Amino acid sequence: MTLENTRSKSSVSSVSDDPITLWLPECKTYLDELIFLEGCSKSAGQLCSCGALSISFRCQDCLLPLLSCCAYILQSHLNMPFHRIEEWNNGFHIQLGHRPGEKCCHPKSAFDDDFIIIKIHGIHEVSLDFCGCKHEASHYKQLLQAHLFPAIATDPRTTATFGILKFFHLLSFESKVSAYEFYHSLAHQHDNTGITPIRDRYSIFLRIIYKWRNLRSLKCAGCGHDPASASATQEGELVLLCLACPHPGKNLPDGWLYGIFLAIDVNFHLKRQAISSDNKDPGLSNGWSYFIDEKCYKEYIANNSAVTQERSACTSHNTVNMADAKLSQGFAATGIGTVDCARHDMKLANGVGDLQKDKRYLNMDYLVFSVLFTFTSLKVINFSYDITCQWHKKLWGRVPCLPPCLQPDLTGKIFCFFVPKFHLAAHIEDGWRSPQMWLGEH
Repeated sequence: MTLENTRSKSSVSSVSDDPITLWLPECKTYLDELIFLEGCSKSAGQLCSCGALSISFRCQDCLLPLLSCCAYILQSHLNMPFHRIEEWNNGFHIQLGHRPGEKCCHPKSAFDDDFIIIKIHGIHEVSLDFCGCKHEASHYKQLLQAHLFPAIATDPRTTATFGILKFFHLLSFESKVSAYEFYHSLAHQHDNTGITPIRDRYSIFLRIIYKWRNLRSLKCAGCGHDPASASATQEGELVLLCLACPHPGKNLPDGWLYGIFLAIDVNFHLKRQAISSDNKDPGLSNGWSYFIDEKCYKEYIANNSAVTQERSACTSHNTVNMADAKLSQGFAATGIGTVDCARHDMKLANGVGDLQKDKRYLNMDYLVFSVLFTFTSLKVINFSYDITCQWHKKLWGRVPCLPPCLQPDLTGKIFCFFVPKFHLAAHIEDGWRSPQMWLGEH
């Protein structure tokens, strides 16, 4: 190895090992450049790109923030209405239904001439005209064609760009940021001085996100290409299947004997207050995804509301013994019950539902057999449940109470019931060593 190569490798190593130390001498230069960009920058004493002498406008979002004249900055941003132009105090105007720069013969102003666009750079209050020409589509379709998602279909006054909806959708998964924090960050991005009041469109933004996620699910599942429209979507069709679980006809050869492990549990922290109704706030995908069809579920619960839950013969489980006594006034749901793939930790189709009280067997029966509807051809079903010592005892006696479509064909099926090892200490030995129980290793 030559001396020159040794020096080169040593230089690269020092740069990667001490980047902050190497940057410190250049800190002042960085600061000078930032301040320099706040002024006229390199445009001082120069002409506009079109040759004009008067240059007083600059775009904050273009690659080169050079000063330009009014005519040039307008012409260069005909198709970029959301770029932020400094010293443009009179706002800007958007005309839908025509190409940039093309005049509409029958423009129609937005309802009450008040229009808000939520974008990554902030919350924009703009002047917007719809096209009133005969060949043009309805107002909300014109907005969608411009990549603007309207909050309502009739006289829309608030929209969000497709870009901001995609960004928040991903950000909410990765950073768990709430819609409230995200919206108010956008508001401060637009004006962080506190002088201009923030336009309150938070509740509207929530509705837009709600609709957007539903449409994205339908699109990703291919339901948008169904000739019968999205309304023909079947129960559980929007769910991402667990690829490692056995699915006869998909990832299993015919005749193979495989079983599935189902983990049953509840979460009492996910309460929901009774502040609305299904008529005012209807679900967009009832039964299409992970949550069960609420209408059929509530009918089943109402028809069996008089059934009293038997007390636990094992250790005193308050969630079992007090399921009928616990107060639920003021709550539409006191928690949720779930049925998951125990081996691969995946949510299953129609495996989530609201609870009206504690661990009532009726609720969990419905959820369990809703999930099993997807695995009707499997012969071995394994259940893991912390109170399975009580839940399984009269399970087959409660099955006839289920809707006919959920009642399983028990011919040739093997059902195994397990208590997770973590919960064994809370059970008496006879509870998990009964002839119908198997000790679980999970």
